[in-house]
Amino acid sequence: MPMTIPALELQNLCKASPLPPSLHQAHIFSYDTEVFPFREQVAIILRTEGELGQLHNTEAGLSALARGTKKRRNDQFVKIWRSSLGSEARKEFNKTLHQFVDTFISPRMSCKDPEEQAAVAYQKEPTIRVVLPSDQAPTPLHCDADYHHPPAEVNWWLPLTSVRDSNSLYIESRPGEGDFLPVELGYGQVLRFYGNLCQHYTVPNTSSVTRVSLDLRVLALEHHDLNWRDRMGIKRRTGP
Repeated sequence: MPMTIPALELQNLCKASPLPPSLHQAHIFSYDTEVFPFREQVAIILRTEGELGQLHNTEAGLSALARGTKKRRNDQFVKIWRSSLGSEARKEFNKTLHQFVDTFISPRMSCKDPEEQAAVAYQKEPTIRVVLPSDQAPTPLHCDADYHHPPAEVNWWLPLTSVRDSNSLYIESRPGEGDFLPVELGYGQVLRFYGNLCQHYTVPNTSSVTRVSLDLRVLALEHHDLNWRDRMGIKRRTGP
């Protein structure tokens, strides 16, 4: 686990960020789940029936709960997800995701005209997270710059189940503010936030709902420096 960046340094990095202030602010958007049926497509890939929020009550969920640690529990579903690469179900999901980035995310990464599409590069394989109700150790406080992500990168978080309180993500409003609050979202809503410098974390999911979510990192190419170096002075390959 890397050392977290101190709050004052985060604030200074924010001032030097290549992104315009409008992309520093967290924002919740709503999208059409009939056009972008992520929940249904992910349920097919995970080979589950019924509501994803009750995944812990399925045979696969009960088996995962019996595995003990959070990592081992999550691994069971991550393995199913990864094994779907190349399948027809995954191809359909990838097609939907590409359309979502192209027609929904890209215009909302533009700082000039809301109707204009910004040039972006996005994470080819989004991260899926399946967090069953438990008292297991949560994701620790961090920002993505701790892991040497480029400063022109913005996070998009898509929960496929309703999230609030302990089964959600806690974020600060601006880098270094420390005013953490849980995000409340329903299916069909997506959170855009500057996870590169805004710290975030989770707490044990003490609710009765499994959290299933996708997170996607999107690079604003207009503001990205191909010669960017991280805080250690190391040049890292990013971009298309």
